[in-house]
Amino acid sequence: MKETEQLEFKKSINELEEAMNSISAILNKHQSGTVYFGIKNDGTPFKTTITDSSLRDVSRKIYERIKPQIFPDIHIVTIQGIDVIKVDFAGSDIPYSSKGRYYIRIADEDRELTPGELKRIMIKNEYEENFENHLTSETLDDIDDETLSRFYKDAISCGRMPNDSYNKETILSKLSLYRNGYLTNAGKLLFSKNKPLTLKAAVFATDQKVTFIDMKRFEGNIFDLISEGMKYIIENIKWRVEFSDDSLQRKEIPEVPVKALREVVINSFAHARYDISIQHEIDLFSDRISITNPGDFANEYTPEDYARQDLKSFLRNENIARVLFLCQDVETFGHGIKKIYDLCNESNVTINYINEESFFTFEFLRNIMPNGTINGTINGTINEIEKKVLSLLRDNPNYTISEIADSIEKPIRSTNRIIASLKDKELIERVGSNKTGYWKVIDK
Repeated sequence: MKETEQLEFKKSINELEEAMNSISAILNKHQSGTVYFGIKNDGTPFKTTITDSSLRDVSRKIYERIKPQIFPDIHIVTIQGIDVIKVDFAGSDIPYSSKGRYYIRIADEDRELTPGELKRIMIKNEYEENFENHLTSETLDDIDDETLSRFYKDAISCGRMPNDSYNKETILSKLSLYRNGYLTNAGKLLFSKNKPLTLKAAVFATDQKVTFIDMKRFEGNIFDLISEGMKYIIENIKWRVEFSDDSLQRKEIPEVPVKALREVVINSFAHARYDISIQHEIDLFSDRISITNPGDFANEYTPEDYARQDLKSFLRNENIARVLFLCQDVETFGHGIKKIYDLCNESNVTINYINEESFFTFEFLRNIMPNGTINGTINGTINEIEKKVLSLLRDNPNYTISEIADSIEKPIRSTNRIIASLKDKELIERVGSNKTGYWKVIDK
């Protein structure tokens, strides 16, 4: 025997106080576990005196220390001929405290929760209890039949649902998305035809939300917005063309793996919070692609932890995630993140993320070369002063000819010639009028 995240050993009941911390930590992490009194840390039994009062002492201490109250199973068992006390406990009313303090189980250790961590747990529990399974006013008449039918066919084709006859009520009820004649919040978000969600998407001229080149607003259910979001990304990312050595067959390669982008977009809808005002966003900046969802990263570990280890995850929207898994849109949570990191590592794409209480953003850094191009193929065709002008316009597309001239210390006439040359090489273009427009740098 050895200690785990759900199993704790204490040498004797003299360690009752420490055991209470372990019970709190295990409950907050796994909602059930076991503590032994009379077993050493190495898993071997330790002979100690156990009486009826010993069992009462353990029971009384749990009653006094653990809040909310739990009702453990406390009894004597014999291990290798030695009597020990075994305490089995369970509870789902998290968070649990021990003498007013809150703990979380990490491997075989108990760590006290910070105020911020405790707040996040409480918010998550409130959301889980009150949102996804809450009934809406929508009925079967509000279902987008095409979306539901497509989901059902996909789930059957990938072997994750049986090939039964198509019946909306039966399917939705089995998925816990419909009861008592009404859709749950999860059912509405996934399959409603009444456009319950909004996705904002934009392409910006620089690395800031200052000048936008394009902006769209999409409305629909989760499946609609996943489709629209991916279409928007694919249309606006950079692609390069490669030819194989032994043929003229061309191969188009995206700057960021499309499978990784899709996985992040789907996860953003699977794990978002839908009870706050922040909307889903897809933003393409000059240096990065950002995908934002409402709500923080709903796990105590970081994305890197899931990329490196096989860890248990918390699902904020269990029913939504399960539906997306059934039609093979999403991997199991930890495996999906590992897939994202593996794909990006293979393509030398760097990943960043921003985790705030009200939103979570996944960022893919675009492979911009030092001279400001995506793949560096034009470096030999432009001179140093043209590279400098490109860099200036990438940083500030609103520069006037006069401001460019001052920055590169050239006369207006020379600057105009440089601008004309860059236009001829299709490296820049003027968007809008000379007075109110801006410069667009064209990455090749």
